[in-house]
Amino acid sequence: MNEKSNKLISLLTTLDRPQRRACRKLIKSPFFSANEDLLLFFDALVGRLDKGKPLNKKEVWLSVFDRKKAFNDTRFRKYTSDLFKLIKGYLIQETLEQEPELRRYLYFSALEKQRTTKLIKGVERNWDDLTDLKDEKAPIQYLYLHLFEKKKHNLLRYAQRINDRSNLEEISRALDIYFVISKLKDSVEAISRNVNGKQNYELHFTNEVVAFLDSENEYLKYPLVAAYYYIYKMLTDEDSEPAYYSYKDILLGRHPSLTIVPNYNFIGSALNYCVVKIAKGQRSFMKEYLEVYQFALDNDIAFEDDSINPSSFKNTVQIAMQLGEFDWAETYIRTYQDRLPESDKVNTVNYNLAMVYFYQKKFSDAQDHLRQVEYTNIDLNLNTKMLLLAIYYELGEDTVLESFFDSTLSYLNRHKELTTTRDRSYRNLVLYTRRLTRLLPNDKAGHEKLKSELQNEKYVASKSWLEEKIAAFNR
Repeated sequence: MNEKSNKLISLLTTLDRPQRRACRKLIKSPFFSANEDLLLFFDALVGRLDKGKPLNKKEVWLSVFDRKKAFNDTRFRKYTSDLFKLIKGYLIQETLEQEPELRRYLYFSALEKQRTTKLIKGVERNWDDLTDLKDEKAPIQYLYLHLFEKKKHNLLRYAQRINDRSNLEEISRALDIYFVISKLKDSVEAISRNVNGKQNYELHFTNEVVAFLDSENEYLKYPLVAAYYYIYKMLTDEDSEPAYYSYKDILLGRHPSLTIVPNYNFIGSALNYCVVKIAKGQRSFMKEYLEVYQFALDNDIAFEDDSINPSSFKNTVQIAMQLGEFDWAETYIRTYQDRLPESDKVNTVNYNLAMVYFYQKKFSDAQDHLRQVEYTNIDLNLNTKMLLLAIYYELGEDTVLESFFDSTLSYLNRHKELTTTRDRSYRNLVLYTRRLTRLLPNDKAGHEKLKSELQNEKYVASKSWLEEKIAAFNR
């Protein structure tokens, strides 16, 4: 027996101590098990796992029965099978306790089977309270609402009450809402996953759902419908800024009637939209990004699995820098550095502090932090090189800079794994900066040519910094 080959042991190793105690009570209960040997078997396995003892079948058997029963492989396998079923039953029961809607549905099913008239009438009287969605967190609640209404139809025997108005509209509407939210949610995920064009998903009825919502505003009164509708528009519609602002109002709790429970995924949709807009040159979305991100920090929803991706960390600091929010950025780095993965923490903190000091024109301090960066990957290496290039230029270290141009181009030539656009962006920064350093002070024609060519070049790393340096060249 071992964790990889035996499903019982695999399941046991996932149980924490409170779960093991609760599971033991279930096994001990005569309602669930009439075989006292199973409890002994459970205790023996748990004890051996905790002490790191081998799980040899005969040794386990001996620790349970001593020598009172001769080892029987068929019986041993029966014990493991029965014990696995009991533990699986415990986990189902534990999960059921955390699913009030599912428990309610099963209760309605029991009433339908038992046909307890008094209790059924009680359910009918209190129906609105029993099926009220007090906290909309997930689309599945509408599926439960659909199932509840189906149960109500059966409990009240509307099939036989042909002259009474039934709840068919409620049954259908709840399913419609679940369908609409699910379609939009799945489509949003499909689009997001296909950002690099390598994952194509064939999802049906999305266009029909969106067209329906475009013409019928009735369903947009449901918060999750509206939220995913606006996210879909943000991803697919070039003229999507009205959708973004409507979504932002819901997300930040500013909408007059719609609210959603904000979480990391909802925040991510707004932030990603801002990043795309910023990449297209719409600088006003830098403020939008920082406003939404600050909201996420205030509500502790800026972190996936309680951590921050180093790349997102850097992007946030960079946006703050371009807005001149130096104090905010430094406070952010020092306050949230422990949310970074431990393996990336030191490098990410030093690089981002270097960036803050660079923007504050504290170039020596920036260099001090860059010296502490270890080049663990090509991205960090190139980002550090681009920042050093700018520092050398700002300090007027022309000799160092000229040598640095050559070494950086050599580095790019060696790393063929870079995408064409990234290679071109870094290479262009080097080439345009080199041309700038070689401009003569009164060469107006050369200056204008360099300025014009840079303006028309799509791929240039640190383009805004370079444009600033070219604009200031003859001042």
